[in-house]
Amino acid sequence: MNRKVPSTLALSALAIALMMGGCGADPKAAAAKARTEYAAHNYLAAQTDLATAMAANPNDANLIELHARNALAMGDGIAAGASLEKLANLKKPDDFNRLIAEAALLRGQTQEALTALGDDKSAAGLRLRGLALLSQDNKAGAEQAFLAALATDPKHAPTLASLARLKLLNGDTATARSLTDQALAADGSLLDAMLVDGQVATAEGQLGKALAAYAKAGKEYPGNLPALTGQAGLLGDLGRTDELAALLSSFQGVTTDGTLAYLKARLASAKGDWTATRDILQASEDKLKDRDDAQVLYAQALTHIGQPEQARARLAPMLARHPESVVLRRELGKAQLAGGDAGGAVQTLTPFARSQTASVEDLRLLAKAAEAAGDSNAAFFAARARYPSPQSLGQALSAADAAMKASNWGNAITAYEQILALTDGRSPLVLNNMAWAQAQVGNKDKALQFAQRAIQVAPEDPSIMDTLGWLLFQSGSNQDRALDLLRRAAQKAPQNPTIAKHLAEAQRG
Repeated sequence: MNRKVPSTLALSALAIALMMGGCGADPKAAAAKARTEYAAHNYLAAQTDLATAMAANPNDANLIELHARNALAMGDGIAAGASLEKLANLKKPDDFNRLIAEAALLRGQTQEALTALGDDKSAAGLRLRGLALLSQDNKAGAEQAFLAALATDPKHAPTLASLARLKLLNGDTATARSLTDQALAADGSLLDAMLVDGQVATAEGQLGKALAAYAKAGKEYPGNLPALTGQAGLLGDLGRTDELAALLSSFQGVTTDGTLAYLKARLASAKGDWTATRDILQASEDKLKDRDDAQVLYAQALTHIGQPEQARARLAPMLARHPESVVLRRELGKAQLAGGDAGGAVQTLTPFARSQTASVEDLRLLAKAAEAAGDSNAAFFAARARYPSPQSLGQALSAADAAMKASNWGNAITAYEQILALTDGRSPLVLNNMAWAQAQVGNKDKALQFAQRAIQVAPEDPSIMDTLGWLLFQSGSNQDRALDLLRRAAQKAPQNPTIAKHLAEAQRG
């Protein structure tokens, strides 16, 4: 239910294909091909071939039904509804009312969906009822419907995935993980199961696992936008711009909601090309006007290219609506400072001085604005930036330790970044743990860089030698040094099973 392709585009593509139908294409071959493509989850290709087949056989109930199911798989409730309306006068499948309900949900017509479901007590019907109630923000009713569906069929994978997403929405990550694993065990090829696996893994900080889940979904369901969005977002967060660029250029799906434009703009910003960032977002401004993340990125680009007043005009109303947002406060302060309004920047940024957990970056920005404004508190703000509160360091250390113990690599990286900013950046333990966390999310180059920094500070520490040796072995970049480090680490810590395991594997080659 989280696939969404704008119906107007889908219908226009169908109309074009229908007009082209009969121009040499074999309708029977096209129908057979469409069925194969649908089974392979290649819905875009199936849509084109179905149009060819239906142009020659406009009243074929089987083709109309397949078109409706294919449209639902693409998230197009309008196209699906049109085919189902036609099918109602021909041959209805057993799950006709559920198809009607799903199409209605995709169109945002919740009551129509509930009416279509009637008193359907099947697991599939109860799941759709739960989704309808969830769209009405009735979380309790939705959960009750999902649980009723699982009471009917405990291994109904779509319901397990839907309930997992609801649990994740409610902040219960542990239960969401359990339900997701059950959904994958019941049907590992289910799109919703793979997508919620990525969402839950992201919440757990298992970013490498999340990437793998989204990549698998994208491979098995070509052109799926949520799979692309999930994967692209993580690659962007991890700074893997080359992989992100390759992913975006290879995407063959359809989207007219600005998502692809936003992702391309994000890639341009990651490369430091702020003019391109602005141009990309400007071209899709109407489609992105309701997306705060796109508006913040647009404002950042405007500030970078020398148009801070325009950035302020975008950010100020957003901060008024969301005064708790650290990102909005920071970016508005930057825009004000760039526009020569240092006093306004101080006023915007001063709440950071009262925060016991403010980042060094934000404190330094405040200090810079105060100095430029000649503010009487400039010296205090400067000292606050040089000597962050013990609470902020303690909180970061505690968060990092908890994240490492929970294998929450995403949170661990965030915490260690804060610790490195709050200190002189020479703690071998922090550097070593950062190297390990970066490796777990697939950032191999960054992991090696941190491991090299750690061994420069503590060249004889067996754990640090093990980390660097193991990373070198896995990268294949310097096998001789990898073996030497692992052997020395094993000699210094002969009782350490992890080091022994790494050395044994490296020696096997």
